[in-house]
Amino acid sequence: MIANGAAGSSIVSSPPATILVIDDDAAMGMILGITLRAFGYLVLVSGDGKEALQVARDHPEIRIILLDVVMPGLSGRELADQLQNTLPNAAILFCSGHPPELMSVHGIDLNLDQFMQKPCRPPELQRKVEELLLATV
Repeated sequence: MIANGAAGSSIVSSPPATILVIDDDAAMGMILGITLRAFGYLVLVSGDGKEALQVARDHPEIRIILLDVVMPGLSGRELADQLQNTLPNAAILFCSGHPPELMSVHGIDLNLDQFMQKPCRPPELQRKVEELLLATV
C-alpha cells in the first residue's frame, strides 16, 4: 500500500478527498495514483483484495474506491460488496481494460456512471471522480 497526499486540494473537497485505488497491475495502480495525487487527492493504492479490505478498515475516511474489475482472488464484484459493507458511504468506480458490455460476465451490472475504460485520460478521470464526490456529499 502506498499513501501520499499532494500539496494541492481538490476542486470539490477540502481537505483533499481520500481515494483507494485497487489494481493488480502495479504499474497501472501507480499511474492512477500519481494522476489522482496531481489533482490534489490523498491516494491509497492496493494490489489485491485482501490488502484493500485491510486498507478500507484502517481508513474510514475513504470517499471513492477505484476498483479494477478483473483481478486474481476476489472478483471485482465480490470485493466491491465487501468494501461497501466496510465503507457504506464510499462511491465505487469500476475500471477495466475490457469494454463495459463485458462487465456482466464478471458479475458487474452497472450504469456507465460507475465505469471507466482503461487506459483513461487524466481529464476524464478527474471529471468522473469529481462527479462521484459531488454525488456523495
